[in-house]
Amino acid sequence: MTAGLVYVYAILAEPWAGELTGINDQPVRWITANGLTAAVSDVPEEEFGEEPLNESVRDMMWLEPRAIEHQNVNYRLHEAVEAMIPLAFGTVFRDDERVRHMLRDRTAALTERLDAVRGCGEWVVALELLADPAPELVAQASPAIQALRAEIESSPPGRAHLLRKRMAELGRDEARRLRGQAADETLASLSAVAADVYREPLPVDTIAQPLLRVSVLVRRQDEARFVDEVERLQARWPEPTYRWLLTGPWAPYRFGGIDPSGAIDA
Repeated sequence: MTAGLVYVYAILAEPWAGELTGINDQPVRWITANGLTAAVSDVPEEEFGEEPLNESVRDMMWLEPRAIEHQNVNYRLHEAVEAMIPLAFGTVFRDDERVRHMLRDRTAALTERLDAVRGCGEWVVALELLADPAPELVAQASPAIQALRAEIESSPPGRAHLLRKRMAELGRDEARRLRGQAADETLASLSAVAADVYREPLPVDTIAQPLLRVSVLVRRQDEARFVDEVERLQARWPEPTYRWLLTGPWAPYRFGGIDPSGAIDA
C-alpha cells in the first residue's frame, strides 16, 4: 500500500506489549510523547485524505469493514489496558510528528481523561414505552386516583358522574407522571452505581416511545452490581409496557473521546 498518513485509534498511558492489526491489515504501532502513547497504523492518502475520506464515508460498502477494524482495535485495547481514550473513526494525521505534537500539546487534558476512565467500561441503557400502562396499574401507583375513587363511591349520583369525568383526565395525567417517574428513577438508580452518567438525546424516529437513553461509565469492579441494578429496574418497570435495551461494556467513547483537532484537516 502507499503509506502517507497516520491513522490514530486511541491514546494510552504507554505502549501495549501485544500485537494488533488495524485498517487494511496494517500493524498497529505506537507513537509516544510526554508520557502518552498513540495507537496508530499507516493508511494511504488516496483513501484517507480529507476529500476522499469525506466522500467514502457515505459508501457503506467501503465504510463498514474499516469501521469494524477500527472498533476491533479499540475493543482489544480496552480489554488489555487499564485506561485508554478511543478516538472517533477517521482521525488521521499527516505524519508521526503531528501526532507527537498533539500528545505534547494536550498532555494535561489527555492525562486527566485517562484518569477519569481508568478501570472503567462504557454501557448504554435505553428505556422505551411500548404501551400505555394499564389503568389499574396506574391506579395502584396513584394516591390521587385512589382518593378520587373513594370520593366517587361516597358521592351522590350527579356528583359521582362529574367525578368520573375528572377520573379519566386524572388517569391520563398520572400515566404521564409514571412515564417521567420511570425515567427519573432509572437515571437516579444508575447514577448511584456508576462513575459517571451522560443523558443522551432521545431519538425521534422510533416506533416505541423513548423515555430515557444514557451512556454509563462503570468501574469494572462494579459491573455485577450495575447489571443487578438494571435487572431490578426491569422488574420495577416490566415488559410488555416497557422495553429495556442494555449493551456493553464498550471502550469509553462518550467519556474518553476527544475532538481530534490537529488532525489532517486542521
